[in-house]
Amino acid sequence: MSSNDEKSLHRLKTGGLARRLELSKVGLRYGSRALRQSLRERFGHDEEAALAQRRQNAAFFIDELGKLKGSVVKIGQVMATYADYLLPPEVAEALHSLEDNTPPMSWRAMRKVLEAELDAVRLSELEIDEAPLAAASLGQVHLAEQRNTGDTLCIKVQYPGVAQTIDADFQAVMALLKLSRLMDATRNIDDWFGDIRLLLHKEVDYEQERRDLDFAFEQLCNEPRYVVPRNYARYSTRRVLTMSYEASLPMAAPEVAGLSQGRRNELGKALLRLFLIELFQWRRMQTDPNFGNYRVRIDPDGERDKLVLLDFGAMRLLPVTFAERFCEMMVAAFHRDREAFRQCSIDLGFMKADFPEAVLDNFVDIGIDIAEPLRPAAEAPAEALDDGLYNWRRSNLPKRIAKRAVAASISTYFALPPKDFLYVMRKLMGVYALIAQLDARFDGEPVFREFLPG
Repeated sequence: MSSNDEKSLHRLKTGGLARRLELSKVGLRYGSRALRQSLRERFGHDEEAALAQRRQNAAFFIDELGKLKGSVVKIGQVMATYADYLLPPEVAEALHSLEDNTPPMSWRAMRKVLEAELDAVRLSELEIDEAPLAAASLGQVHLAEQRNTGDTLCIKVQYPGVAQTIDADFQAVMALLKLSRLMDATRNIDDWFGDIRLLLHKEVDYEQERRDLDFAFEQLCNEPRYVVPRNYARYSTRRVLTMSYEASLPMAAPEVAGLSQGRRNELGKALLRLFLIELFQWRRMQTDPNFGNYRVRIDPDGERDKLVLLDFGAMRLLPVTFAERFCEMMVAAFHRDREAFRQCSIDLGFMKADFPEAVLDNFVDIGIDIAEPLRPAAEAPAEALDDGLYNWRRSNLPKRIAKRAVAASISTYFALPPKDFLYVMRKLMGVYALIAQLDARFDGEPVFREFLPG
């Protein structure tokens, strides 16, 4: 056995009973802490200390969930999308910090998956590196060489049995949240969390991800700023996805930070333009803005650096009516057309025409602010500008928006937004954060104008 195998997991507990037992243990540990906290709050008067303790308890709960691996981590990460609307602030804060830090599975375990999914002939055509290139909550990636061509491939292999844990984990986590009083059991949120369940099942369907990968490849193959891996269908199944290896660097790599301001600006424009292509043209969006899904291929000649796009498991078709209204909302925000923006929010169902004017105005204000980087830079606040260009990092816009959005969400008038709205907003704020990571400085108006209706 290799040293790598000694440090790796050999199996996940995939039985429903075993998973529920582990989650029950978490619930008992959390419950005892919560009970002590309740007694302190009942007989104490220090509100700051009570809030600090609630945050510690929430962090403990999320940390314990993270140790369970498998789909539990992914459930927590997807729930973070909704957390600001459904859960206490301290729990939402803890969920946003949940990291995908699953240790890799052993090569022995992954080899069994490959043998079950690919026959001996196809496996013999590949020289696979036993050490994983990357590991996540649902699967891991190995490099390989196709022997007859010398092509370098990436093989994404799903952990054995992980698809079978989703329903058991999901039911147990929901019960645990309600029993621990971290989530109000009376709210009508079954539709929301049912959507999370469907999304998780989609993420473990690598055949669907392969179709989405092919779609993105076909759409962007002639776009000079984007690289999408090529699918190797011969070595792909429902549990294995094989793609071309695309050399690239992380967004936060020193080599990327060391690019000239102009080159980083062009990469930032490419990120923004891709989001707008997905929304306005495809009506289909990769909804996970994880920094690891976007990498940079530096052009040694300095002519045209490229974005390498990875992981299409979270690709989502946007309902036609929703997509049309959301695009109208963005255009209205760009033009500062408050009445049109308000009407779209009412049409989408998370504002109502009979809400107080102050509530409606507050929501419209947030929407207008979201389009701040898309309007002419001269209209932006002075603190967001740098030599007349919009400074995406210094503007601190995602945090400003998040702060105002959370304040709006606790209003008794605020309705739960449509699921698709949250996914698209999460992606948009993620794109803004990616551009800030690049420390790009550019006026977003010319990029956005390409997508304005004629």
